[in-house]
Amino acid sequence: MESNELLKPLHDILTRVKKLVELAQMEDWITMEAATTEYEQHMTILEDATYFESITQANLTEEAKAIIAEIQVVNNDLDVHTVLQREKVASELRQITQASKALDAYGR
Repeated sequence: MESNELLKPLHDILTRVKKLVELAQMEDWITMEAATTEYEQHMTILEDATYFESITQANLTEEAKAIIAEIQVVNNDLDVHTVLQREKVASELRQITQASKALDAYGR
């Protein structure tokens, strides 16, 4: 296998996580749900010892480490976006609850 073929799964993961960040920035949560499933399926390669042995034998360890480090940075960015969205939804739910209580109190 050529070096670029060996590193392709890592590049694919990086591309997918970048797409997830784009979807999060656009707040396209429905599309993101499907894309997340695909991303998670591709992430299983990171648990494949044989894959990493091949990378080591091809002397691509440093390149692989650099790609994995970039994946981690982008993944951290994704985490920020999802946490912000979770906080936004929680705030909206609190507002709805408060409005509902106000309407109930006013209706009495």
